[in-house]
Amino acid sequence: MSTLYLRIFFVWISFFSYLCSVKKKVRFILFVAVLLLFGCQEEVKIDPLKRSKVDGLNKEAFLNRYKEPDLCLDYAGKALDYVHDSLPEYVDGELRALNNMAFAYYQVTDYEEATKILEQVEKKVKSGKAKAENSDIELVIARLLKARLLQRSCHIADSYELLYDIGKSDILEDRSGTLLYNYAQTEYYITLLTLNFHYRNGKEADVKSIIDDIEQRRKDLKVDYAQDLALNYAIAYGLQSAGESKRALEYCDYNFEILENPHIDAFCLYHYANTLQMTASVQKSMPGSVPPDSVLALYDEARQCFFEYGDPYQMLGGVTSTARYALLIGDTLMAHEVLSEWRSMRGTWKPFSAPKMELGYFDVLIRSCLAETADENRQWYEHRCELEEYVAQNEKEDFALQNSLSMANRRSDLLIKFSYTLGGMLLVLLVLVILLVRAALRLRREKRQLQEAKRRDVERIANVETCLSVMRHDVSPFIGYLRNPDLPAELRSEVLEQLLRTFDNIKNWTSLSIPSGLAFTPSTFPLREVMDEVKRQVITPSEGVTLDFQETEASIWGDRLLVTILLRNLINNALQHTTEGSVVVSVNQSDDGMAEIVIADTGTGMSQEQLENLFSASKPNGDHGFGLILCRYIVKKHDDNTRRGCHIWAESTPGQGTTMHVMLASDKKN
Repeated sequence: MSTLYLRIFFVWISFFSYLCSVKKKVRFILFVAVLLLFGCQEEVKIDPLKRSKVDGLNKEAFLNRYKEPDLCLDYAGKALDYVHDSLPEYVDGELRALNNMAFAYYQVTDYEEATKILEQVEKKVKSGKAKAENSDIELVIARLLKARLLQRSCHIADSYELLYDIGKSDILEDRSGTLLYNYAQTEYYITLLTLNFHYRNGKEADVKSIIDDIEQRRKDLKVDYAQDLALNYAIAYGLQSAGESKRALEYCDYNFEILENPHIDAFCLYHYANTLQMTASVQKSMPGSVPPDSVLALYDEARQCFFEYGDPYQMLGGVTSTARYALLIGDTLMAHEVLSEWRSMRGTWKPFSAPKMELGYFDVLIRSCLAETADENRQWYEHRCELEEYVAQNEKEDFALQNSLSMANRRSDLLIKFSYTLGGMLLVLLVLVILLVRAALRLRREKRQLQEAKRRDVERIANVETCLSVMRHDVSPFIGYLRNPDLPAELRSEVLEQLLRTFDNIKNWTSLSIPSGLAFTPSTFPLREVMDEVKRQVITPSEGVTLDFQETEASIWGDRLLVTILLRNLINNALQHTTEGSVVVSVNQSDDGMAEIVIADTGTGMSQEQLENLFSASKPNGDHGFGLILCRYIVKKHDDNTRRGCHIWAESTPGQGTTMHVMLASDKKN
């Protein structure tokens, strides 16, 4: 747990204790603990210069892990000592040094020391006492090396279980792209191939699938030339075991190109010997391609290189491979010479340190007929039987583990398939529910549309009835005047003008009241210009009545023609009902982007009932006719298109006059 988390934890404990009314002394102790934690503990900061020194030593150790394991141990030991003495908080550096040392011990077949160090890595990571950025990936690297150690001791079931757990986890994928990830990923592939083609005699299909995966990803798994050589060797071994000798030989050639390239410092005796031995093994599987003596020469050169390198495991492998092939081609003398050289060193080898390798060695030893006595030959055979039984027992355990995991995988696959099937059924049900909901919404929408259409039809019928009723009321007086033969010419002209104005209102109102009627063409225009235009169109005021348009700078966002009709009708109504006094037109502009047009007259005024039905199409006010109904529709048209709360209302007192108010938008808002 980091320092920050500890601080948060103690703060919450203190707060909780306060809420729970813990005794004052306990609360005091907890608060003191918090203060000490905040005051005494600081975030760990690693000195960059000291860190770079540790990283440099670890880098040198890593680069020498194959070339010179003793030098790798020396550099890693120095890095570890420096961390312990001067930089104990640098856990990443310590883990890297430990893993470098473990690999070096593995290379020189000191399995006991390698195992001890790997246990230190496991313990260090699991303790979690200090922060380590790469602890998870270093633990994977340590476990991969542990898997190799288990393979060599023929504990292949345990090795497979480790690899299986690593493969199933997402640890490697989570750190994709980093150098340590690339190293861990290539080590995983190498260890997996080694397990399958050498220790398990794995299925051809398994090896091919692993190699296909490696070949697809290896271009992104760059580490260093040593890792390229190790991975090429593992792929070649896998291909050769899968019967693809030509492709295996290509990877051997890749290694020789790297090893013999004069422009890079990539030569390593260990990799050179491995590649020689692999080339010989591949050529042996291609009868007639190379003379047997040449193949034997490759085996023997590899053996000598392994002896020079000094790794007992590889030395035994070189001896066994060379002697086996020498016996195969009938060169018994060569086989005896090689086996005798190894027997002279036999005392340095620990029995059962590499059972499968030793089993191959005793097979060759018995076939060589090199035993000096029957008793010696019997001892070899007994030792071979012990090794064979030991290897068979481990293979049996591995087989049981494979079956167990295979069954678990099948159960998991069945569960996944069942989950997919159930999920598919649920998805189908969900789709059906969505379709039903959409159908229901569509029906509801269609029902609303039908209701709206019905409402509009009813409104149209009401409009027609209203139109006929109001038309009869508004037009009848004018027709009566016109039928009077004694009507003066000047008055007749005035009556005709009023009659035409009435028909114009009827035409405009009819256009607006029908849903597909008059179009709304918005723009921003000065209200002053509309007032000037309306002033020329309204009826002439009676004697003793004044019409006053007050100055304004307001603008309107709406349909200019409709606003002109609106003002003309409101002012005409005011003038018609005003016999003395005045009609005043003014504008009040508010901060919220609205303009209020006010038409105040000193006319006859209206009762409360007249006010309530003033703008009603279903109950037309006979004194005002189509004019105000048309005004209501114009204002509604503006509100429908601006959504700004445009509206019209009236205030009136009988005998004292009427004030009409119209609220319109003064600017456009998105």
